[in-house]
Amino acid sequence: MRTADSTLQAPPVCTTSEAARRLGVSNTTVQLMVERGELRAWRTRGGHRRIMLESVETVERRRGPGVGRLKPDEKLGVLIVEDDEATRDLYLRTLSDWGLSIEILTAEDGLEALLQIERNRPGILITDLRMPTMDGFEFLRKLRTHPEFDSTQVIVVTGLDDQSLRDQGPLPPGVAVYRKPIPFEKIQGFIEAQILRRELGLF
Repeated sequence: MRTADSTLQAPPVCTTSEAARRLGVSNTTVQLMVERGELRAWRTRGGHRRIMLESVETVERRRGPGVGRLKPDEKLGVLIVEDDEATRDLYLRTLSDWGLSIEILTAEDGLEALLQIERNRPGILITDLRMPTMDGFEFLRKLRTHPEFDSTQVIVVTGLDDQSLRDQGPLPPGVAVYRKPIPFEKIQGFIEAQILRRELGLF
């Protein structure tokens, strides 16, 4: 005799990789979307993440095809603030190779970055902290005194350890801090997630 519980079926799920493939993004992007509540997920006893298929389909319906594909009139501005020329070139080459709908801007220090932000209003800012003229700490403090730039997402990529950050900081709230060497996979996921959120009208 079957009980009522035996007729219930678990809702369909998929893996992180399967969700990433369906949405056309990286695994890192899917993980960020789960953390923000934009995709619903749970973990198995073995620690594997399972994404609710219904939430993936909801995102697909809302955004339509082609997240991250080039849209010349709808590019997301990404400003890279880095005083080392070789590192700036590495950023430019790597981000350009991703083929995302982004416009890449650069600045050599915080002062130049403030001018760039005023003119171009990028959606994402990637900055070093050790720079001449105006370092990253001062630059970010000045940036956050302007409410019109509160929506700018900030990534700090630094070689400083936690103690140095505490001694010279603090950094403004909401800043994502990554350690050098540059974690390009995480940065790609961050940018893809912002593009997807824009397409869904979440910011």
